Amino acid sequence: MLDRDTPDPDPAPVTTIAWRLGHLHASFAGRWEWTFGARQRPPELLVDFTPSAAVALERFWALLDRWRSSVAAMTPEQLDLLGFGQYPNGSDPEEPFIAVIWWTNLELIHHMAEIGLLRDLWRARATPA
Repeated sequence: MLDRDTPDPDPAPVTTIAWRLGHLHASFAGRWEWTFGARQRPPELLVDFTPSAAVALERFWALLDRWRSSVAAMTPEQLDLLGFGQYPNGSDPEEPFIAVIWWTNLELIHHMAEIGLLRDLWRARATPA
């Protein structure tokens, strides 16, 4: 469970590739659970973190496939419906679902670009001779 009473550090630390992937995973898992699932489990408890990058990526791509399939099966009326998604950590209950899809796409693009940059910076880092 997230401790919402603890203030964020200032200045905020630089986040890692693992954190960004975990953030995306929790967001998509939570939105799926609170839109197409049972709407019971807290989003922050939906990710089983692993120290293996390969396993984390496998789980994440499977989650995105499930999300994409669920969204593809929606009707135009559902896409326009306010509150179709009930994700508790966002404005989803007050938004037409197409706006939620727009936001999740933006988050995916944003954080995957950051992951790519961090990966490139790691490869280009100065290494001792």
